[in-house]
Amino acid sequence: MKGTIVIFRQLFNEPIAAASYLIGCIAKGEAAIVDPGLPAEHYITLAAEKGLRITAIFETHMHADYYSTGRAIQALTGAKIYAPRLADIQFPHQPIDDGSVVNVGNIVIRALHTPGHTPEHMSYLISDTAREATPWFVCTGDSLFVGDVGRVDLVNLPGTGTDVQYASMQKLLALPDYVEVYPAHIGGSACGGRAMSGKGSSTIGFERRFNWALQAPDAATFSAWLTQDVREAVDSILMHRNTNRGEVSLPADYYGSHAAAATLAQIRAAQQFGAVLIDVRTPVAFQTGFLAAAINIPYSADTMKPRLAHMVSPGQTLLIYADTLVTGAAAKLLAEEAGYTVVAITNAPLTEGLQFLPAVTIDILRDKAESGAVIIDVREGYEHAKGTIPGAMLVPLLQLATTTLPDAPLVLVCESGQRATIAASYLLHAGKTIEAVVYPGGMSDYNAKYPAVLV
Repeated sequence: MKGTIVIFRQLFNEPIAAASYLIGCIAKGEAAIVDPGLPAEHYITLAAEKGLRITAIFETHMHADYYSTGRAIQALTGAKIYAPRLADIQFPHQPIDDGSVVNVGNIVIRALHTPGHTPEHMSYLISDTAREATPWFVCTGDSLFVGDVGRVDLVNLPGTGTDVQYASMQKLLALPDYVEVYPAHIGGSACGGRAMSGKGSSTIGFERRFNWALQAPDAATFSAWLTQDVREAVDSILMHRNTNRGEVSLPADYYGSHAAAATLAQIRAAQQFGAVLIDVRTPVAFQTGFLAAAINIPYSADTMKPRLAHMVSPGQTLLIYADTLVTGAAAKLLAEEAGYTVVAITNAPLTEGLQFLPAVTIDILRDKAESGAVIIDVREGYEHAKGTIPGAMLVPLLQLATTTLPDAPLVLVCESGQRATIAASYLLHAGKTIEAVVYPGGMSDYNAKYPAVLV
């Protein structure tokens, strides 16, 4: 059976009852943000916590009630912004049309044009291809809400109105009943009718049966129902919409302020004076190349401090390499809380002088085991009990520093390749020779294919 690879988080901006989404592919370490409205730093650090980097930003429409933080995320991560072509956006982005498909790792995101609330409005169908190619859920923006539909009186433009909205609802209702619905607002927002639910999600089937607006038998009835109880106007509609389109300048403090990055030359010089370089990127990113002597300790509010404590001498001076300065700054705070001194942060592009770990498959691991290689299984004890390789040394990751290992080339394995990558970087820093790192994959894959021993 194929395993689930999707990380999915619904995030709320409570004062305006707005919802945004992080959708990530663990296998590739990539993530997308849909309808960002929270501070850019919030999304970036959340993605890093989950072992992801943001590569794509999707806008369902040019929002009327808040400033999108998509451009701030783009500035800090280099992610590409995808937005409806009909929005006529005035800043660099990738225009998308009805039926456009974007891959984020192994996740497929397909655009479905659902105008009515605004002319350009897109919904996004999400498929987790590791499970099934058909859509699992749909981000409906301000077209379909839980219990209601999007207002059609906020902007007076071609491509809006009840007849257009009705046709868009028929597109969404053509989806299977099991498809989950995730809107851009919940009850309390001014972007829908008064029947909007405070619940953050639903399904097409539930809305088909219980959403009052979707009970209309035809477009004329739908129009009559939607226009009989008009909500109050929203004065800031055009200001937000045109700012989000890039026609009106962003607020002066939109991008915030972040410390300047150190150069790679400064990082290497500091290493010469004894500073330890901590690479806080995900193991997926670390596997693409790293600076000499870097220890991979991924940013995580839960695991970074204990890993530092077990891999780096107390009070040591640190350098931090990160995908973004936001993640670097968050990692710096954690390191300082743990008693370390951080003297520099950088996210400078790695273009030269890179090192790489010798990644191998479980099949090559099997060959090495039969030839007598020294295999270090860095999983925890309860994982070792599920089965391991005959003759392997069983050393949990956080016990490496206090365990005497053979002076021989080492082969590292864990459950998925992530801890093996971290372990290999630590052992390289400590002067050991790394023969191979099993990545991606690990002992569950091995045990399913080859004989193992229980401990």
